Amino acid sequence: MSAATDATDPADAVHLRFLLVRELPLLVAGVEDVGRGAQLLTALAERGLPVIDGFLGVSLPRGARVGFAVDAEHLRLVDEQDATLLRARRETVDEAWLTAARRMRGTMLVTLRDAVLSPDEDPAQLAARIDGLARAGSARGAVVGVVEERPTLPLLF
Repeated sequence: MSAATDATDPADAVHLRFLLVRELPLLVAGVEDVGRGAQLLTALAERGLPVIDGFLGVSLPRGARVGFAVDAEHLRLVDEQDATLLRARRETVDEAWLTAARRMRGTMLVTLRDAVLSPDEDPAQLAARIDGLARAGSARGAVVGVVEERPTLPLLF
């Protein structure tokens, strides 16, 4: 994927929800299967984000070759080569989610194909909807890492 999908650009067809489920961080991405959204879905499948067959009462797998990197400006979904697949401005990231993701050094990540996410949808209703979409084969998910990139000062000799 040559250009990262920017989740803060409505034209990129990616909608994010940051949630805490029993104190555990969950990031849900609704991804339309068009344009760069389709490229993102393909990239995630190629990097081992598995199709899940349910959400409620199901443990998400580990081992996807993606994770999140957080810096002062962005939350980025990156692959093993540090290629950015998805980017969101830091100010759009929920602070409670970020605190939990830092503490756990990871998050549950679920992507939903052709699903629009509303910031007003009740979390319990969203979880039920995720479960239904997963059972219909329209969801991928895994537990992935989260690292915070800290600025470093150059060494002067």
